[in-house]
Amino acid sequence: MSYPINIVSPQEADHNWRSLLKGKRIRYERKADINGCCIKLMTDEVETVNTFDENFYHLSEKIRSHGRLLVFDDGGENFRVEYEPISRSAFLWNCNYYGYVKSIALALAGDILEDLHRFYSVHGACLDYRGEGIALVGPSGAGKTTLSYGILRRKKSRLISDDWFYVRFQGREATIMSSEKEVYIRGGIEKDWKDFEPLIEDARFDKKGRAVVNLKNLLGGEKIRSVTSLSTFVLLKRDFKDEKLIEEVSREEMLKLMVENNFYNPHLLVRDKRKQRLRKRFIKNLLDVAKPVVVNTTATPEETVDLILEAVS
Repeated sequence: MSYPINIVSPQEADHNWRSLLKGKRIRYERKADINGCCIKLMTDEVETVNTFDENFYHLSEKIRSHGRLLVFDDGGENFRVEYEPISRSAFLWNCNYYGYVKSIALALAGDILEDLHRFYSVHGACLDYRGEGIALVGPSGAGKTTLSYGILRRKKSRLISDDWFYVRFQGREATIMSSEKEVYIRGGIEKDWKDFEPLIEDARFDKKGRAVVNLKNLLGGEKIRSVTSLSTFVLLKRDFKDEKLIEEVSREEMLKLMVENNFYNPHLLVRDKRKQRLRKRFIKNLLDVAKPVVVNTTATPEETVDLILEAVS
């Protein structure tokens, strides 16, 4: 999932901007409300703007943008990102996967929020179970999506976010906030959980086998929440050599794992020493209020869901 993210100068960003204007490339513009940030998308790709419309909450065009997302082809073959942090402008070149557009939009809002408002980003899922917030974090392929929807099937569970959420500390609580209006889900989730077959049958999938879907239509609005308070921080792994399926670890050990693995977030736009210190302090504070647990996802999805919920209670 990793891809190059290059920091560019204001002069380089201005050159990109002038080239797009000169070529009359900017055909569509949309503004999204991402946790209070106005993120503006500019592109010439109708499918991208339509999916963006479905995915995020809308904002009035009269609101000035806090960050800009420019999605265009430049004739090259490889996808790359250029980010200019002063104007908060992210250029996505040769992107054929909406998932990157979504993730960079969330990362762009996160870059602004952590610098200016003490909101922090986590690339992972979060659910509310019996009033307790559960975060699921881990590498690609560890089972975040599968387990999120497995937990969502249980009584007294509600989804906050299945991919990315924001955190703000309020006293001794870590308040979790959702990031998207609708979820961008992969096909195949119904193979693990038959309950979601109607959702998949009605979805319009893109070339990558993913679609923006409205979970409320299937599950009802009571299964979706925008806010919870975190109590358990679960790091997922898939290691068939390790027989231990679940382990409560020390805060120091969890912090070390998060830092060593770049916070399990390949979409972070700025990764300098200042940002590293800021994010490390955030995770340290988060683990002061949430129980750290490592879960090995080598059992069946149903068994793994049971293990996670037992750890919460």
